[in-house]
Amino acid sequence: MKTIIIDHKNDPHFVASCPAVAALGFFDGVHLGHQKVIQTAKKIADERGLKTAVISFFPHPKEIIGKTGERIDYLLPPAEKAKKFSHLGVDYFYLIRFTPKFARLEPKEFVWKYLVPLQVKHAVAGYDFSYGRKGKGSLDTMEEDSGYSITVTKVENVERNDEKISSTLIRTKIQLGLMEELPDYLGEFYETKGKMICAEGKNELILDRYYMIPPEGCYDVEIYKGKRWFEGRVLVTEQKNIYWLGPSLSSVWEIFRIKIKWISSNIHLASEAAKKQRKNLVFV
Repeated sequence: MKTIIIDHKNDPHFVASCPAVAALGFFDGVHLGHQKVIQTAKKIADERGLKTAVISFFPHPKEIIGKTGERIDYLLPPAEKAKKFSHLGVDYFYLIRFTPKFARLEPKEFVWKYLVPLQVKHAVAGYDFSYGRKGKGSLDTMEEDSGYSITVTKVENVERNDEKISSTLIRTKIQLGLMEELPDYLGEFYETKGKMICAEGKNELILDRYYMIPPEGCYDVEIYKGKRWFEGRVLVTEQKNIYWLGPSLSSVWEIFRIKIKWISSNIHLASEAAKKQRKNLVFV
């Protein structure tokens, strides 16, 4: 899969592209609903002998056009989304930098400045996808906006447990510490990446940017170090520090890269044992 970042430095007219069926959206988390959109796009592309593309945006529009200083909780950084797109069989990932100027584009301008130059022949998106200034464009208007050069497919929402799967729902689950429920919506456990700092018997985990941290408490997790997964537990403090409670992964001062698979909240350790452990930790 080829990833192409589009901003003021490169005009879509000059981006090397092929006629494609494009899945449109922000796709934070690449949950089961997003996967259905992308799989639909790939199926149509294969039937028509076209490439499959994902056209997305970064940062989140709310950071640019939302309330001043509004904090956005991201589920995944763009690089991790790209890996998931690749696994779904996407050929091109076009990541458009969302700027104030981009936000002011009228719907028809967006179509003719981005979709048409990128050779989008068919667009696929969720039923609530919108584009252009103030979100005035939708899949219902895209065919007309493109001069009928682009056809569209609208994908209805996916539900689990009588809930519509959405990035907002998943963020809420994480904010509540309901990590064990996430596979129903993501199709897998929530994974984050970062580093572990082992020093003086205190093992701190520091996540990379654009991941969420669940609330204060103890969690059963699996950590990937080197070529092995290790089962264990972590403590998340009120200050959002994360500490590995064991088993020991290093007996010396060391810093190494890890992946963390969040399995479930451990209510048994979240009481006195966790409080006792927390007193022995030095916060950075």
